[in-house]
Amino acid sequence: MTNTPSTPSTLSVNELIAQMPLEHKVGQIMIIGIEGKSFTPDMRQMIEQTHIGGVILYAENVQSPAQVAQLTADLQAAAKQSGQPGLFICIDQEGGPVARLKATEGFTEFPSMMAVAAAGKLDNARQVARAMAMEMQAVGINMDLAPVLDVNNNPDNPIIGIRSFGSDPKRVAEFGVAFIEAMQAAGVLAVGKHFPGHGDTGLDSHIALPTVPHDRARLDSVELVPFKAAMKADVAGIMSAHITFPAIDPTPGLPATLSPKVLTGLLRDELKYDGILMTDSLVMGALKESGYPAPEAAVAALKAGADILLFHGDYAQHRQAHALIVNQVKSGQIPQARLDEAVRRVLAAKERFGILTNDQPSSRAFEGKRPVTNAGLVGTAELRALSRQIAVESITLLRDNARLLPLLADANPVVIETAKTIGLGKALDETTVQVSQQPTPAEISMSIGLANRGRIAIVATTDVHRNPQQAELVNALLKAEARVIVVAVRGPYDLLYFKDAPTCLVTYGSSPPTIEALADVIMGRVKPGGRLPVELPGLYKPGDGM
Repeated sequence: MTNTPSTPSTLSVNELIAQMPLEHKVGQIMIIGIEGKSFTPDMRQMIEQTHIGGVILYAENVQSPAQVAQLTADLQAAAKQSGQPGLFICIDQEGGPVARLKATEGFTEFPSMMAVAAAGKLDNARQVARAMAMEMQAVGINMDLAPVLDVNNNPDNPIIGIRSFGSDPKRVAEFGVAFIEAMQAAGVLAVGKHFPGHGDTGLDSHIALPTVPHDRARLDSVELVPFKAAMKADVAGIMSAHITFPAIDPTPGLPATLSPKVLTGLLRDELKYDGILMTDSLVMGALKESGYPAPEAAVAALKAGADILLFHGDYAQHRQAHALIVNQVKSGQIPQARLDEAVRRVLAAKERFGILTNDQPSSRAFEGKRPVTNAGLVGTAELRALSRQIAVESITLLRDNARLLPLLADANPVVIETAKTIGLGKALDETTVQVSQQPTPAEISMSIGLANRGRIAIVATTDVHRNPQQAELVNALLKAEARVIVVAVRGPYDLLYFKDAPTCLVTYGSSPPTIEALADVIMGRVKPGGRLPVELPGLYKPGDGM
């Protein structure tokens, strides 16, 4: 075990930095992915030898509330035993499609951010953030990589979509601030993402390098609005985007994460933000495509102004990045002052949220299968009811020209689902046909045959932009004069591909509470309360809904 002279419980941030070895400083600015669901010798080694500042949990690290609580407690105990500051333990828990803590593992799943905005109440954003924070704290998670502050105004955006609060910058700012303030008041750091804005891209930065080509005036009036509001609300962290912004930095192929003009010039010098600046994962395709493997990307991001370097799993890569940064600081290629500045922000944030001294109440909040203390708030009936109510308020009925809703008790519909995970047929307890995400001609013909027997066809679509055969399915049913109810379960933009469908609903996601709420709406047990948070060009405006 590496001994450290640091004593976080008795030293101020500045004193701690002054006597912290270089290797410890470099570790503090790294948040790494870990492998497995329980504490391992490799994890202990990363803490004791690389002195990491935190870990990020993904779905593969989650099995149950009790298991997560045990894992985080063991991680914090290892840091404490080696005399290091407490760890950031973070997660992507946005709601909707990006939720690592799921109902199947005993947690509460909440509707997507676009669904929260569709429900129209700022207090819903506060309640969701507060509930998420309580569940995370109960199992030892102290940082949420949320909310998404991107303004989704591109119907073809393959990665943001319903993760955004909508297409109106002011509305995104209002909901984002409500989420941030409630989460941080509950004791969990919020990290707004993806600066300077990932909403108007047609590429997924996990795979390739997108560009936002707009001039600075447009960026100021749209993309930057929510981030400025979040900074004013004292958001603990901002995450950078792996996207090029030529209006800010014209260097060809240089992602914002690696750009001094974006991270230091814009965020620090111009916008005066002094909180934590975190990179998005340094193993994403946008950086690899730009010629930056993770260790080299880490060096470039730190030089550009990042304070926390975020990695997915791969301990060998983490060690390589750590060693490379140490060597570059020793050689003067990375100024010592730049590293110290990053460490100071990391430790100040840990101090602000009671993490620095690592003496917060134990996360071992479970005894056997019975939760105690605040862990009793995980997956409760009360939180599930809250999620369900917000889902009902978000379901948006845009038209019902055929007067098919609510369904009559003897309607005998057939539910056609384009993804195995939807579950609408099960929620309705009706005949379900599972077709491919890209339906084949045979599947389309079979669907027409079923609908032509006098049955209503409820078609649940998913990402029609990437799966145009779903449009062929819906339009073939309409051409055959079938009675069709279309439900866009992944995003409202699906409706752009079948403008003649007489009855259309939008759910902004397919999480369990959302699908349950949708079934209640279809059967007339509740009324849909949602209003569209984005524009569907040539079809609907924000605020539309019956």
